[in-house]
Amino acid sequence: MNDEIIIKSVANNRVRLKSDLFALSSNLELIENEFKDIFIDFRKNISCKSIIFKYDLNTTLDSVIERLNKLFNITASIPASKAICGTSCSSCSLKKHDEKSWKRKLFEFALLSGYAIYIFVSENILGATIASTAFSLVGIISFVAAIPLLKESLEDIKQKRFTLQTFMSGTLLLAILFGEATAAFEIIYILRGGMLLEEYIANRSRQEIQNLVELDVKKVYVLVDDVEIEVNIEEIKQNDIVVCRSGEKIPVDGIITEGSAEINEAIINGRSEPEYKKESDEVFAGTVCERGRVFIKVIALGNETYISRTMREVELSLMQKSPSELEADRLANRLLKLGTALTVGTFLLTGSFSAAFSVMIIMSCPCATVLAASTAISGGIANAAKQGILIKGGDALENVSKSEVFCFDKTGTLTTGKPVITDIISLSNKDEKLLLEYAASAEYRNSHPLASSIVKYADEKNIEINQNILSEVIPGFGVKSKIDDKRLLVGNKALLNRYKISLKDYKNVSSKLLNSGKTAVYIALDDKILGVLGFTHEVRKGTKQMIEDLRQRGVKHIALLTGDEVKVANGFALDFGFDSVFANQSPKGKADAIEELKKKYKSVVMVGDGVNDTYAMSKADVAISFAAGGSEAAIAVSDVAITHSHPEDIVNLYDVSKKSLNVVNQNYYIGTSTNLAGVALSAMGKLTPVGAGLIHIGHTIGIMANSSRLAIDDNNS
Repeated sequence: MNDEIIIKSVANNRVRLKSDLFALSSNLELIENEFKDIFIDFRKNISCKSIIFKYDLNTTLDSVIERLNKLFNITASIPASKAICGTSCSSCSLKKHDEKSWKRKLFEFALLSGYAIYIFVSENILGATIASTAFSLVGIISFVAAIPLLKESLEDIKQKRFTLQTFMSGTLLLAILFGEATAAFEIIYILRGGMLLEEYIANRSRQEIQNLVELDVKKVYVLVDDVEIEVNIEEIKQNDIVVCRSGEKIPVDGIITEGSAEINEAIINGRSEPEYKKESDEVFAGTVCERGRVFIKVIALGNETYISRTMREVELSLMQKSPSELEADRLANRLLKLGTALTVGTFLLTGSFSAAFSVMIIMSCPCATVLAASTAISGGIANAAKQGILIKGGDALENVSKSEVFCFDKTGTLTTGKPVITDIISLSNKDEKLLLEYAASAEYRNSHPLASSIVKYADEKNIEINQNILSEVIPGFGVKSKIDDKRLLVGNKALLNRYKISLKDYKNVSSKLLNSGKTAVYIALDDKILGVLGFTHEVRKGTKQMIEDLRQRGVKHIALLTGDEVKVANGFALDFGFDSVFANQSPKGKADAIEELKKKYKSVVMVGDGVNDTYAMSKADVAISFAAGGSEAAIAVSDVAITHSHPEDIVNLYDVSKKSLNVVNQNYYIGTSTNLAGVALSAMGKLTPVGAGLIHIGHTIGIMANSSRLAIDDNNS
């Protein structure tokens, strides 16, 4: 029995594993009991020897695999980078390399390059004839140079797969044995160069992502018996107390136990302004303590931190196959069968091993077909990551520009969540200054965003605030206070209704504010309404331009999904040019709206930021979260996280998606056209095996070079 555990697929926190261990029901029961604390969902398929599970967001896949290994006394499992890819050409997998391995490969290729130059000079300049038998120098060097290819083929055979790599390696060995060692060497040399180029491009994409989360913190201060001790970051343990001061980068996720500070959380939420954090507030690794000093209880560190887990999901997404990549795999498998038939047919018709060998080289390794999609999608994901757009899979990248509908939540997504006073309306003999003084004094100790806005506005107007007034916060309504022995109410319409204060005489004023999309906060002294404050949420800069740009790019329908009242939602939608409005919606109502739009249009995108948006996001074809101020639940369920929450990033994402699909099509054209031309020339005896190899590597390099434009292009317009 092979006890090796293979990771077959990973998508967000959903994993499929395969192993002979899973053919025994007793083992499956053991796993289900062992992991019941972290598995949200668990399914088993004994006949396929596989399990599928979703794990808790606070858990990592690495820890799950480690626990499984210990449970069954397994020393290792196949790395995800190898197992997830599953392409028909194993050399096309995304692989990590260490520095020593990479340098060794470069050195080996340099030696092969020197020998390739020697052959070229000897044959083409000096006119010498080089022996090409199996036991000649070139034959021995060719065999040694082919070892990496043969190793990958052996892995395929062990997995009972007959792949392009297997076919190519076998044919190259036959070429050496049949006296075509020089031609075989040149093909092997070209393939080795292509493999190095593939690995370089893949790892450059990884490095772009890794650079976003590099901590570069080596030493930290830990509190031990009330004394701050400097230690290496590797020595920190969970529940330690880490001390951070002004100008230092926070190295862990944790909870502030003492102190306060202004912390720059741009890497987490994209905000340019620092957040004020105090005792009991949560802080994250990679953020910067700009001013102050805090003592932080360690909750997560290293690869377990929030930012590392998020970026690991993005890194894994480079290995997730999009629809274009899956189609490329299917096409590659068909080409393998066609290539075999054409190779045999050419040999039978011409009797020429050289012609058949040339056809085989052209057709037997359609890596270019596989790479046509995979390199373009990887390049697009890497490019988006550089812009702060984190895409969790190639299918999401593709579907964005294919979508006909874009739906937007309002509060927190298109608005910043910061209310701004726009109107101060007196409904009595009290002037605006006194109204603000009453409201600010009552709301002074309230942390609600509307209260903070009132206090801030009063402070800006140099209005004296009575900080000694005691107020009772009534959640969902407002505040109740006392001034001059009279009851002071500051809150919404429901608060007035609660205390039986009629708004009948001021109905027109309320309607005017609501019709213009504003929120009303009333000020009442005893049973008399003194006035009303009108608020609007600060709209993110560039929102209207984003809607216009999406429409220009061919998006057919743009909808607003919001919990706001109908009049408020309609006023906002009219100002910004939405095609439809779903107002006063519960989370389920938003999800139903998505389902309704999916019946009328092809592919729907939902953009949200809060927990109340997650249900609708789960129903959409593509879910996009605004990470600045967004809930962790919304970010977790989303396919794309917009780190900086800039509306123009939605357009940038659309452009990256469109350009990636265009590059895929260009790559298909490059690969297909050169393949057809090469087969025709080879079958007619007009192309030598070396020439066929040059065509093969030429279009492979052409495709990778074309795709690499995506990874380095910051302007996708």
